[in-house]
Amino acid sequence: MNRALLLKKYQTYQTQGTAIFAVTLSTYVQDDRYAASDIMRKYWDHDFIYRVRTCLPVQAKIDHDWVLERSPAGHYHYHGFLAVEPVHASKLWRDGALRSKLKRAIDSHALAGKYRNFCVNAHLIEPVTNVAAWANYITKQNQPHD
Repeated sequence: MNRALLLKKYQTYQTQGTAIFAVTLSTYVQDDRYAASDIMRKYWDHDFIYRVRTCLPVQAKIDHDWVLERSPAGHYHYHGFLAVEPVHASKLWRDGALRSKLKRAIDSHALAGKYRNFCVNAHLIEPVTNVAAWANYITKQNQPHD
């Protein structure tokens, strides 16, 4: 998916009143081959999204896109969008902060696990107010994954 499609998709969600969150998940991964592996893809698509889903009702619909980027320090990190039905947004974010259930769930990834050989050492999830700015920022060099 290219930047224009990403922008159109999330601006449409925003127009419909969908809650949109910007996500950054930092890792200590520096190896290019490891970063390009299915392990990194599966983390977002399965582990992270699974943790988000555990905070939402079973029937809640979510959508998401992400890119993996290398920082100037050489560590890979995820940038992404998370779209949630507005009725369920307060399960993730309320009173200006990430809900403790989701924060604890992501904090649990601070150590490598049996099926995840890397850790997520820092995270930031917050509501997006400017879809265009976030889409431009996260796609500066990489393309999002579906």
